[in-house]
This record gives sequence, C-alpha cells and structure tokens, in this order.
Amino acid sequence: MIRVALIDDHPLILKILRHELGRETDMSILWDAADTGRMIALIKDRPPDVLVLDLNFAGQDFEPTNAVRDLRARHPRMAILILTANDDPVWVDELLRAGAAGYVVKSDDFSLRLAEAIRSVARGVTFLSPAAAGALASSRRQYTLTSRERSILRLVAQGISNPDIAKTLGLADGTIRNHLSNIYGKLEVDSRDAAVRAAQNLRELPRPNASIRHELRTPLHALLGIARLLENRLDKRGALDASDADLLHQIVLEAERLDGMIADMD
Repeated sequence: MIRVALIDDHPLILKILRHELGRETDMSILWDAADTGRMIALIKDRPPDVLVLDLNFAGQDFEPTNAVRDLRARHPRMAILILTANDDPVWVDELLRAGAAGYVVKSDDFSLRLAEAIRSVARGVTFLSPAAAGALASSRRQYTLTSRERSILRLVAQGISNPDIAKTLGLADGTIRNHLSNIYGKLEVDSRDAAVRAAQNLRELPRPNASIRHELRTPLHALLGIARLLENRLDKRGALDASDADLLHQIVLEAERLDGMIADMD
C-alpha cells in the first residue's frame, strides 16, 4: 500500500481528493490537512510515502520552494508531489529543482491523473502532467539570482516584511537584509519593488498575475472536480439521489464564490 498525505487549504478540494483516491486499492490516505503549520508534526508522527502538496496557503507563513527543500532534507524517503492550479514555468522549474518528485496542474483533469502520478513518484519516477511538462520546457534554466534569493524575492512580491520573511525561512533579519542587498546589486536596482519587477521581467519570478490566476482557478477546479464526482455516481447508479444534494449545493456555493471574485476585479 502507498501511504498518502494531502495538504491543501481548500476543504472541497480535499474532499474530492479523498473520494477519488479512496477508490484506489493500492493506496491509503494517512491524513489530510489545510494548515501547513501542522504539516511538520503530522509528517513526523505519521510519515507518508507520498505527500501531495498545494502551493498557495492564504494567510499562512509558507514559501513552497523552501518548504520542499526542507522536507526533502528531513524526510528523504518521502516523495513530494505538487498539485496546484499554478502552471507558471518558474514554479515548475523551482519546485523540481528543490526536490519535488512530480508536478500536476489541476486544470489537467487532476482527479483522473492523480493516482497515476502518486504511483509514479512512489516508484521514484518523475511525473509531470501535460501543462507542467509544457511549462518546464519553456522555463528559464540559467538564473541571475540564487534559489535562496528567489525565495526571498517571492515573499517580497507578496508584500511581506523582512522580519516575517526571516520567520518564514528560518533565517535572521540581518541575513535577509544581506540577501536583499545582493539582489539589488545583481539586478542593478535600489528598491524592493524595482527588484521584483526586474526579476519578473527576467522570468526568475512568476508572472505578476500568477496569484490572481490561481485564486480564480481554485473554485473552477473545485467545480470540475464535483462535476466528475457526480458524473461517476450517475454512471454507477443510473441516477442521482438525495445523498448528492450536498455536492449540488457545493456547486452553487463555488459558482457564487467564483462570480464574486470576478466581480471584485472590476
């Protein structure tokens, strides 16, 4: 049995994943969580063979590349599979370099590909969904900034202060200041905003609208996942029944959430 753990801050996505993987006879879900703060303790207590990890956790101290690198150092036998709505080439390249064993983009029919991806990375074989493979092929392989510098600058791009960056990465405040000074020198800029723009232009940071794209895609992928669940139930039973009412209600809620997010962009 392949022991699997799931980390995603969207409860509905976790529900879809549990349902889809629950049908697989060669794997079991040890636990799932929406809070990255619990992740280390859970892994230490019940280490999985494969950790399925999302990239974005709103309001949480989390930097994906740093987290993947740290987890790989602590748990070298655990394979990390990225499952995300984010298809930016920078992320695909960064996470694979950091030690992720695979990368699945949720728009690539993730509910249909996830079990195959888990089996592959559990065997030590890298797995990329089609969008991830395409993104990697177009990513930049030669960087001006180091991996640590790019991690810091990604947090700067989110508007996070130096002390909070230091806390997230487990570094001293002075170390962050030194790294930023080096970044300014390499990019020939003199401010945080200018450094972010320069790195984005060089394609060493994700596109400026990457986080917005991710936020919009999350409810969309939840809708697609629910639709596939209902489709599978319809195929098996020939009809939907009262037990499916909750999923139908979730479709309405997610559609309303997506509509509200689009409206907020006006």
